[in-house]
Amino acid sequence: MDDDRILQITGEIEETLGQDNFATISDKIGELLTGNSENMKIIAEKDAEIDKLKDKNDKLVSANGALLQKVPMGYEQNVKKEETKETPKKISLKDAFDGKGNFRK
Repeated sequence: MDDDRILQITGEIEETLGQDNFATISDKIGELLTGNSENMKIIAEKDAEIDKLKDKNDKLVSANGALLQKVPMGYEQNVKKEETKETPKKISLKDAFDGKGNFRK
């Protein structure tokens, strides 16, 4: 509630109660006005902080998107190629010699 509306309501209360009766509760009404003013300032600060955080979040999302576009997307294929390489054959001495005991070429 803005200050103008509160002042209008307090004016209506003063008219209804009369100036003498209004004077007895005017301190409490003053406290309400002060509290409302402080709350309005806090809300304005929070709104500014929310806007700042939203802006920062948008920048971070944009930066992350740009970074993701730079990441190569072929890594899994390279890993599979390495896995499909031929495994070394087992070599035995039997394969190294022919039937006469000579080395094979």
